[in-house]
Formats: sequence, structure tokens, C-alpha cells
Amino acid sequence: MGRITIFTIDECRFCIKTKAALTNRDIPYTEINIASHPDKRSDMLALADQLTVPQVFFNEKYIGGADDTIALLERWNEEKSYPTALERYQKEIESQPDPTDPRLAPPSTPPIVVNPPPERTDDDKVLLPDGQRISVLDLTEKLLKSLPQENLSYLGLVYKNCLKGLTCVASLMETFGIQEKDEAVKFGQLLQQKKILHHVTNDHEFSDSSYFYRLQPFQTPTILNSYRIWSDRIDQDHMALVTRLAKMMGKITSDATDGDGNVDYIKASENENYPAFEEAVCEIQGVSMINMDDKMKIAFGINLYNLMIKYAFIKVGIPSTNFQRQKFFGKTIFYIGGDEYSFNDLENGILRGNSKAPYALQAPFSSYDPRMKLMVKNVDPRIHFGLNCGAKSCPPVKKFTVVAIEEELRIVASAFAEQDENVLVDEDSNELHLTSILSWFRADFAESKDKLPEAILNFLKGEKKEKLEKMIKNKKKSIKITFMTYDWGTDASKSKMYNIGKLKSKKLSASALFVY
Repeated sequence: MGRITIFTIDECRFCIKTKAALTNRDIPYTEINIASHPDKRSDMLALADQLTVPQVFFNEKYIGGADDTIALLERWNEEKSYPTALERYQKEIESQPDPTDPRLAPPSTPPIVVNPPPERTDDDKVLLPDGQRISVLDLTEKLLKSLPQENLSYLGLVYKNCLKGLTCVASLMETFGIQEKDEAVKFGQLLQQKKILHHVTNDHEFSDSSYFYRLQPFQTPTILNSYRIWSDRIDQDHMALVTRLAKMMGKITSDATDGDGNVDYIKASENENYPAFEEAVCEIQGVSMINMDDKMKIAFGINLYNLMIKYAFIKVGIPSTNFQRQKFFGKTIFYIGGDEYSFNDLENGILRGNSKAPYALQAPFSSYDPRMKLMVKNVDPRIHFGLNCGAKSCPPVKKFTVVAIEEELRIVASAFAEQDENVLVDEDSNELHLTSILSWFRADFAESKDKLPEAILNFLKGEKKEKLEKMIKNKKKSIKITFMTYDWGTDASKSKMYNIGKLKSKKLSASALFVY
């Protein structure tokens, strides 16, 4: 009998939304998870010419993605051709013969077993006073729960989330059953050597004193992946590392996603798996891009950028004004291979070959910046159809691979351009309405604004391409180009409000106004 087939992955909020729309109408479906069965990904690409999920088929008829499917189901409700949507499904789909296209067949092989990450080394373990060895993650979480955090003042500055050495010693004695104060001091010094605990300005060795100390997760709050200082092995399969991290993040956000596909980022920050992600993402500190070719830098860079945006939404909040967005993309930092990168640095410095960001006065890297040697040599403008800054007008998040990056960029460019909210060809008025992305990054696509129609033609197909070709060939009338308003809204149902000032590890206190 006939069926509905959905190509999905576990972490996709649009998949959750689509499946919920069917389930709420009691309509069954067959799910093909391309993460568990990656060989079926090529079938999905061949059938739909799309990288995004879900992709939905009613028998062998291609319906489209989440929006297309939900819109169709809503039309069913409005038309009321049958008493219920389930009965319509039974009459029009289930009663038909099975799909014969083998690409729509459910997987016949077991789900793949993903290779586990390399084993952690002894550098991931810390010797406790009682002789037990504990992971850095477990020890850090234990200390976060047991050590008091205060805002302490000194010479007009307030140091956030810290405690005095004497307070820390007393807390360590209580938490770990240490009998002697000297032993607690030595353990505190071990924590300092392991870079789990710091003097707030790194000037003093740990002691039973009034000096201020702070746990590593609070030391550099504007740097995303600084929960710990990574000292363990580095997985040399850097793409596999980012894939694992994306899967961890996907599980966290999907658990906080409602039936409409909106994410409660506050709830995500409270997820039991969030601390493990915060620790695991610190491994990116050791990933070097020096030996990556352009294809790998593009695939790695896009995947990492999209991952870090989600992480930033949870950890530091979501900007809501142009000023906040400027700070968010320029001042939210993460470590890659020992270097600091903002979102602007990764996008405009590495992926765009050190080009100026929109409205910037200069390129991200100066001529003597060591990161200059890491930038992509041949800039591919199609990266802008893969990078997702979290806004509703951004392209949807997709996974990119090194081996298929050219085909993947072709597909995402075509998919993005075929949406009228991104590229609208109005042949009657001889107008071309384009996403603001093509205004901000026009130099990546064409020499000038009036050359954009020819550049966009490369990403179009079908009737839309034919219309634009006619407009270009009509030399008697110039094409009017306008740029659409960008929707900076997000998928958040609840989140922190981004404020760069609140992320500082120290601040000027009121008393500092009287310090001369």
C-alpha cells in the first residue's frame, strides 16, 4: 500500500515540526534517517536536489520540505474534502500501490555505528586527595557546585564570579574531606597547575589568603569554548570532531524544541548534556587549519560557524538590535588552533580571503597577523548560502563535507535562489528583488550592482531563470535591482538577552569614580 516517506535527521527542528504536523492528524509516515543511513543521502539528493531535511514524498510525488508539507496539510483542513485528514490520507495515498522507486525504499541495512572519538589520555584525569582519579569535566562540575562564587572589589574594580583563597581552602576541605589546611592549599595549587582554577589576574600562586581566584569557566566569559584549557589529545579527523559536536548540540536543542520548531535556549542551557558539550567543544582549541586545503577550510569553516552560532545563542544570548549584532559578531570569540576568532574573523578573514565585512572600514586581519596564512585563497561566493547567523532570513543549516563540497554548494545556492523571499524576478515591471546578502557581499558575486543579474543567473533554473535571461537580453530597458528587508528574527521561544557588558569578567565599580 502507499505511504508517506520523510528523509530526516534526528537533530533537525524542521523535521520535528513536520513529523508533529502529521502525528497531530494521526497520519502515519515512514522515516528514512540519513544520519543513521548515510547511503540514503545520495538517494535524497537525486530525488529532491536538496541538501536540507526534511524532504517529503507522498508515494512517489515530491512534496518538498517542512513549509511545503505543512502548508499542504493546512489546505487539507481548509478544503474539508474528507471528514478528517487521516481519511484523506487513506483514500488518496495509502490506497495506492507501493512506491516502486528503490530510492524511496526504507533502509534494509542496520544503522551505521559511528566511530567513537579517540580515547582520552591521562591528561584528562586529575588526582584527588583521596587517591581517586577524576575527569576534568566531572571535577569542574563538582567545583562549580561546591565553591561559592562572589563579586569581589579591589581598587575600584569588581571581579565577577570569584572567591578568596581562604574561602576556597575551607570549601575544598569540606568538599573533598581534606583534614589539613596545607593539604587543601596543595590541592588548590594542583588545580591551578591544571588550569582549572586561576588567580583572577594570574599574578599569584594559590594560597590561604585574601587574593581572588576564579574557576576556568568564569575566567574568559566572552570566549565561547573556554570551559577548560584543552590539554588532552586532539582528534586528527577534524571534520569528524565537528560532526560529533554538532550532533551533541543537536540533541540539546532538539530536547528544547517545541512542536512549532521554536527553541527554548534557556532550557537548552539547563540540559543535562550541556556541560559535556561545553567541555568537548574546547577540543577545537587544538585544531590547526594550517594543513587544510581550501575545500576542507570551507567545509570545516561553515560547519563550525553554524555550530558556534547555536552555542553562542545558548551561552551569551541573542542580539536584538543592530548595535548588539555588531558586538555579537565582532566580540564573541572562540579559540581555533590557539588563535582567537570572532564570527567576523572566521567568515570574512578566513572564508572570504580577508575581505572587509559589511560596513567595516578595514579587513579583519592586518598584514602581520599570523592568521593571514590560514585564509582561503580562492573565495567561493556560494559560502553565503551555507553560513547561518541564526536569523530567519539566513539559509537553513546544512552539513557540508570535504569530498562533496562543490556539489553541496551548488545545491544550496540553487535552493536558496529559488525561494522568492531571496530572489524574486518580476518580468512585468523589469525588477529583480534580491536578498540583502547580495548587497552586503556584492563584491564576492559581481564587479558592480548592475552585474548582479548575470551572477544570479548561475544559481537559477526553470521558469525563473528563463524570465531573468529575457530581462538581461532586453538591452533597451535596464533591470531595476532592489534589496529586500532582512528578517533578523530567530527560532527562539525563550533566550538570554545579549549584552556584551554583562559578559566581562571584571567591571568598574561605583567606588572607582573616586579613585585618582
